[in-house]
Amino acid sequence: MLFKINENEKSLSTVRSEWRPKELELENLLVSLEPGGSAQILLEAVFGEPLLLISNQVRTRTKKRADILALDRGGNAVIIELKRDFGLLGIETQALQYLADFSAYKGESFLSHFAPEKSQREDIFSFLGNEAGVDEINKNSRIILVASAFDETVYSLGEWLSSKGVPFRCVAYTPVAVGSEKFVSFSIAFDRSVGALFPLTFTASAREPGYFWHNIARSDEAWWNFLISAGQIPACFDDLPGDQGERLLNRYVGGDVVIAYTKGFGAIGWGEVLAGNNYQLLKKGEKGDFLKGCCLHRLSIRWHAVAKKLNEAMPAEQVRKEFGIYHPISTSVSMDADSGKRLAEALTKKFGT
Repeated sequence: MLFKINENEKSLSTVRSEWRPKELELENLLVSLEPGGSAQILLEAVFGEPLLLISNQVRTRTKKRADILALDRGGNAVIIELKRDFGLLGIETQALQYLADFSAYKGESFLSHFAPEKSQREDIFSFLGNEAGVDEINKNSRIILVASAFDETVYSLGEWLSSKGVPFRCVAYTPVAVGSEKFVSFSIAFDRSVGALFPLTFTASAREPGYFWHNIARSDEAWWNFLISAGQIPACFDDLPGDQGERLLNRYVGGDVVIAYTKGFGAIGWGEVLAGNNYQLLKKGEKGDFLKGCCLHRLSIRWHAVAKKLNEAMPAEQVRKEFGIYHPISTSVSMDADSGKRLAEALTKKFGT
């Protein structure tokens, strides 16, 4: 809910707007494409986690239409139901019907039904970061509801569902129109998740270094040469403090091995994240603002082996066949340590140190 501050009365009043997006319009607002990515990722700032869009307006076996079907990083199906107005008792039972239908598709049957194209399968395995095999896909299913507000009876049923092992989340949105401009805010109103799906984790500094794809966002040779000379990897997003770009780069720890990737070419080099907090958000126009106000999030890295030209890259298809690593569809994707190590060694042999 959004409030207006009444300075004279030192009080708050609810902001009400005549503009209310239709369900299809709301659905379109929730889907974003990461800079340099090749698949649709639902907005992490809305849902609290990255979700890969599998299909929207997807038909169930009973010919009904679910609003959004997605996958989380664990390979679990996420059924997302949208309501333009108030979420009353009944919205969740509709989502449960979809959950019962979609949960019947597991592993290969899920892929055959919802991702029959080769490119769709590759996007799924890239999103999962090679951490889940075919048999791990859709072992569990989840529900997320999105509405302008919710009746407490919805939360009561959510409590019961979570006690039965069904993760349940409600996201509330507030639309606001100011003059000709439109705004919408989102907040998680209710969240009951199963520990097995969201295990306790420690801060990034406590984990062991790993291997990651990192998409440099632009398939531009001058941009790549700049990153090499600057000893940096970038992130774009909104280029604002606290946005997804900052959070993403701060997840890296010293010793992480980063395999640089650019769309249309493939793997173009690898480097190691430096110890200590080397993240910075550049200001527009300052030294290092190579793209004139874009991709201002930066992290220092020590490059070990890099391609001098983009056409020298190791193609994504070759990486998949020789190392079992799928191309990245988001800015940063983890990969299997043994496979990542072999890939880095191959890039060193290909490009030299």
